[in-house]
Amino acid sequence: MNRFFFLTGCVALTSSVFAVNPDSFNLDEKGWDPDTTFPIPTPEEAAQRIEVPKGYHLEVVASEPMVEEPASIAFGPDGELYVCEWRTYMQDEYATDQLAPVSRVVKLVDTDGDGQMDQRTVFIDNVLLPRTVLLLGDRVLVNLTNSNTIYAYFDDDRDGVADRREVAYEGDENKGNIEHQSSGLVFNLDNQIYTNYARMGYHQGKLTPTPHSVARISQWGLARDDDGRMYCSWAGGGDPASSFQFPGGYPLVKIDEHGPDYDTPYASCKVWDQSSGGYNEEKQVVLTKFSAACGQTVLRSPLMPEWYGNLVTCEPVGRFLRMTEVQWEKGKGTAHNAFPGSEFIRSADPYFRPVWAESGPDGCLYIADMSRGIIQEKNWFPTEDGDERVAWVNRYKRVKKWGMLKAFRHGRIYRLVPDDKQPGPLPSMSDEDGTALAEHLTSDNGWWRDTAQKLIVTGEHQDAVPALKELASAARTADAQITALWSLEGLGALDRELVLSALQSPEPRVRTAAIHLSEAFLEKGDAVVREALVAKLDESDPKTAMQLYLSFNAKTDKDYATIRGQIQALSADHPLVAALNARQERLADEGRMSRSAVAGRNVYESLCTTCHGANGEGASDGTKQLAPAPKGNHWFADGGRIDIIARVLLKGQMGPIQGRTYGEGIMIPLETVYDDRALANVINFIGEKWNQWDKGVAKPGDVAKVREAETSRLTPWTEAELEALAKKH
Repeated sequence: MNRFFFLTGCVALTSSVFAVNPDSFNLDEKGWDPDTTFPIPTPEEAAQRIEVPKGYHLEVVASEPMVEEPASIAFGPDGELYVCEWRTYMQDEYATDQLAPVSRVVKLVDTDGDGQMDQRTVFIDNVLLPRTVLLLGDRVLVNLTNSNTIYAYFDDDRDGVADRREVAYEGDENKGNIEHQSSGLVFNLDNQIYTNYARMGYHQGKLTPTPHSVARISQWGLARDDDGRMYCSWAGGGDPASSFQFPGGYPLVKIDEHGPDYDTPYASCKVWDQSSGGYNEEKQVVLTKFSAACGQTVLRSPLMPEWYGNLVTCEPVGRFLRMTEVQWEKGKGTAHNAFPGSEFIRSADPYFRPVWAESGPDGCLYIADMSRGIIQEKNWFPTEDGDERVAWVNRYKRVKKWGMLKAFRHGRIYRLVPDDKQPGPLPSMSDEDGTALAEHLTSDNGWWRDTAQKLIVTGEHQDAVPALKELASAARTADAQITALWSLEGLGALDRELVLSALQSPEPRVRTAAIHLSEAFLEKGDAVVREALVAKLDESDPKTAMQLYLSFNAKTDKDYATIRGQIQALSADHPLVAALNARQERLADEGRMSRSAVAGRNVYESLCTTCHGANGEGASDGTKQLAPAPKGNHWFADGGRIDIIARVLLKGQMGPIQGRTYGEGIMIPLETVYDDRALANVINFIGEKWNQWDKGVAKPGDVAKVREAETSRLTPWTEAELEALAKKH
């Protein structure tokens, strides 16, 4: 058994409005003293530099050596904290042995309830960069790097160390850049488990996936709210709040979701070490645009009622956490910075690297800080003179001189606590029966409701049904009633009468949930439920009206187009209706494409849209375009140079293109990510969608031929090399 204990001292730090002075480092008149070095701070010193809102303080819950390189965290049903430790991530500037299977998932326990973790066991050892975990009743689901397989680990003797594992879902390889692989494992209100690639049903220990409407919905992290909306984020492209209009499982729509000034970061760290996102030379702080949004959570805690329902997203390049308040108008949500002109939490410390946030069972906000010098993965951290990415090589030389390469194998986990309230009690749910678990659905803490529902449904606690039915018909709060209804659905015990009753609720959120739950009855041809829904087509609440629009679809009703037309006539100014209609046009567009191109769209949307743009015109970070536009690209003209395009996809490209330098500076190689067929598919999608190609021009054999010819090449192409090659052939 791999078990050991740590005694830790509590560090509580309180700020005034934002009392910490960010001017912590030596600067000359241009902003930099070439002789400056940044020593690695202790956990106490690091915490002192973190700015928090007035009325709150930070506590250090765990730090090295108890925890190191914390990439994500998740709480278990008894309040234990599981941490994915990335022990090989960028341990030097060369990413030496980054894919060695020596990483861990550790289990931290607060044995005396004082808010500090004092017991640590290595739950899983010697694995490849564990990405996220999900705690169920008798098992822990884990996904690992380079694979979409999800494993279930079991601690049979309850000593904190996994004894065996099973395959919960057999996935394929996923050998893309480690920042672009699977993430998530969130149990949502609809009883589905979500990753950024799929939503999965869970039954008797096995997962059955259903793809999202796009290939990948988020990059690193997923979050949910009380109504089952999923909140996504993108590091590339810099989007801390994305695709949150509808509950999970419905199509994602292309629509502007950000309010004025939302995309402007307000960092306080002066260290000039970003890859993308820019540097604010006027204020001498890092970032003019978001660079690494990730690790988000929705605050659903009674300890922080003023922020209930707000999203918190990490920004490790900017060294801050953005709080997003979503404001709803006519049924559409728009993201706003809850701290205009500033950030929710931020630090001047160069080593503050928040990568994951979690709303805890005690009502506190937990933050995982990797606390390291290099945060960029090797593809974005060149070191050699002669590399086309001169600015990034110069960045490497700066951070090396500043001593930042020496900061690794650290890690801090903080919790944000109100000054005038005590954190809530720790749970003890793992051995509770269904009736006891159902009582937790009345909690005003979203974590307790989520965990109780998850354990009831995945543990198939039929003994919870009587209590759930009582809550579903007469709960004190909308949250309790909604969660009880969905718990019954997960157990296969939801009856028509409960749904019909909920449809008449004076609370719009309950009516909306009832409409969503009605879909299963519509699919079975239940005329009574259909009649009750049709009677509500004049629904005045715009979010409830949109749920009606979503629930009447091709799967649930043969006359759905007529019903949707009536809803649209009654809600003519609903902004999301137009977005859904645009999606329908896109589906019609797919009907004109080859099967190869349709499959290629999924590849493009999974990996390429962040830099090349959803419309094929290139994406921008607000200061410059991130990558060339596929639409009208000269390599796709006149039927295309498939040999050149394949070389770029397989080996990548760096440096200026047609005299223009693009924001990211490099397109990463895809040769280990996708096979020949997938790359031919994405070539066909770009060619047919935006460049007037005939159907299915590119063949897998075309890519295979280039792959074989360029096997020995180790570096990305430059434009000059490609142009010279094109002239030869």
